[in-house]
Amino acid sequence: MPLERLAAAPRPVTRALVLRIAALGALTVVLGARAIDSDVYEGGEAREALVAREMLDTGDWILPLWNGSVVPSKPPLFHWLVASSARLTGGQVTVRTLRAPSVVLGGVVVVVVFLAGLAWGGAEVGTFAALVLVTTPQFLTEASDGRVDMTLTAAVTGAQVAVVQALGVRRGARLVLALCLAFAMLAKGPIGPGLVGLTALAFAARERQLRPVLGLVRPLPVLLFVVVAGGWYALAYAHRGMDFVAKQILSENGEALLGSRRFPYRSPLYYVAPLVLGGFPWTLVVPWAAARAWGGERPRRYAVVWAATVFIFFSIAPLKRAAYLLPLRPALALVVGWWLAEVAREAEPATRLSGAARTLAHAVTAGALLAAASAIAVGHGLVSTASIRDVALRYEIDVDAYARTIAARQLEIVALALAAALAGAHAARALGRARWRRATFATAAAVAGVALLALGVFVPARAAQKSIRPFALAVRARLQPTDRLSLFTGEEEIPFIFYVGRRVRLASGRPVELAPGYYVLDQERWGAWGRRPGWEEVLRSAHVFSRHRRDLVLVRRR
Repeated sequence: MPLERLAAAPRPVTRALVLRIAALGALTVVLGARAIDSDVYEGGEAREALVAREMLDTGDWILPLWNGSVVPSKPPLFHWLVASSARLTGGQVTVRTLRAPSVVLGGVVVVVVFLAGLAWGGAEVGTFAALVLVTTPQFLTEASDGRVDMTLTAAVTGAQVAVVQALGVRRGARLVLALCLAFAMLAKGPIGPGLVGLTALAFAARERQLRPVLGLVRPLPVLLFVVVAGGWYALAYAHRGMDFVAKQILSENGEALLGSRRFPYRSPLYYVAPLVLGGFPWTLVVPWAAARAWGGERPRRYAVVWAATVFIFFSIAPLKRAAYLLPLRPALALVVGWWLAEVAREAEPATRLSGAARTLAHAVTAGALLAAASAIAVGHGLVSTASIRDVALRYEIDVDAYARTIAARQLEIVALALAAALAGAHAARALGRARWRRATFATAAAVAGVALLALGVFVPARAAQKSIRPFALAVRARLQPTDRLSLFTGEEEIPFIFYVGRRVRLASGRPVELAPGYYVLDQERWGAWGRRPGWEEVLRSAHVFSRHRRDLVLVRRR
């Protein structure tokens, strides 16, 4: 029996449809950009920023060596976007230009999910699926992250949607598929096209029809993929030779898939908690939505296979990181959004599921009210932080900094918390009356309120207490451009290099062997050196509340 064709004809573009698309895209950008100015304190973000900076400084847009010596570990699509956004806004790579591509691409993914839901199930399906995605916690977190994950997700999402369209014999879908696969290859290497290929093959096995999937491979799309993606790989090899192969092919992809001593062992069940918590509250209905989708229309079946393939693949792979689940979020949003649209149309009566959801909505309301009351109490000095300061320090939490943030932004916190509480109460009431459509919008509003609160207030505060930025800026102000600066630490402090705004030599050896100049090292090591003739301490960083970063000191050897 041949695969059924997509029954839905192309839908006319109306003004209401355009406004809905614009509203969903704008909502994504507003929520995603909420934490865009937070300090960069992780090495991953700083590393990508340094690659883009080298592109601008050296004019090498193929494969520049960041910090003048290190081969990038990722292909350049994300770096091209960062460098381009920096060039358009003054030529400097800042935290905004670093994260802006992820924010914008997050909006693109939401719009693609809406258009897919619109084409496959109607406007209600598209709207609900997009709302689910834009209020998925992990999706919002990664939308404000200056790394390649959202770029990869945008390319993979476009490719997966194009596969469904191509199986439905949509004209031009194969070329779109080839282009999206090429972008995925340029975003993170073979893993991007590999995820799409594995999903298509798994879907063919589920449908017991391999020929239509194999029929997607045609000469012209293959040529387009080879020219776009293969062109850069050929240039990169010509540019860096075996250094490129060793870093991006063997180390970045080979070791990640086959295993390495560099990666700590993590259970195959590692992703269960991030899957549930990163998609909360929508993941609570995934079992019911997936069960209905498995026997539903072809796009729904494909979305289930898409999500399952990504989850299983990364669960088996030795290298595990919660962000790797991001490419399955659009698939789950389509599955859940389609289910919500159906139960809303069917006006299903209250069940145990709706009762549990109602309880959760009440819990969100109570939690939001408690947050508002706590902000008022802290802002007026009614709560002392002294009793929990010692406990917080053991977990590397600067409770006094959080208290100052709450006091300074008390009005904003209370307003957002009350808005989330009101939305949660409305969701609980709608669920009690089996009004699923209202409940969906109210739940999305509650999650959006919590996201505005967390991303706009607490994420920046958390980043500030872990950031080395104040110390790096002080070092930059203290030194002249001609002064010799070297980094002498046990672990490379990439965020320091980003904020100091210059290339930094990497030092090694004993103190007596080091040449005159300025050196940055961790304070513990400097203390172990003791007082040595010809050495002096210049600047000392404040305590960094992080288990992964050490407190630093700038010293000088005359």
